[in-house]
Amino acid sequence: METLFSMGTGGQIGQGNQWMSWIHIQDLVRMFIHVLENPLSGSYNAVAPKPVTNKTLMLELAKILRPQFYIPIYLPSFILKLLLGEMSIEVLKSTTVSCEKIQKEGFIFQFPTIDVALNNLLN
Repeated sequence: METLFSMGTGGQIGQGNQWMSWIHIQDLVRMFIHVLENPLSGSYNAVAPKPVTNKTLMLELAKILRPQFYIPIYLPSFILKLLLGEMSIEVLKSTTVSCEKIQKEGFIFQFPTIDVALNNLLN
């Protein structure tokens, strides 16, 4: 996506309203360490506390990578369906995942929101 934004373009997929769970790489590594250092059992979701829509992600990327000039380009879902067939479902579906269980175990995110995470990764 960085390549598109470096050219002043980039945009949402379909309507852009599909929810996406995400996590900063440093929080992921810290979460692995937390689980290794604490006697936890069961499964835990490795996601940040604030999921975002595809549109929000693209707008946040544009703010950081192209703050002065940005032309949003939208990729309609029907084009994805033509290109990817049934696999387009994976790109267009909306999913949110909860991290409440790991937070109850005392894990604190350094990058809880997409803007903080992207600023750290891209600046």
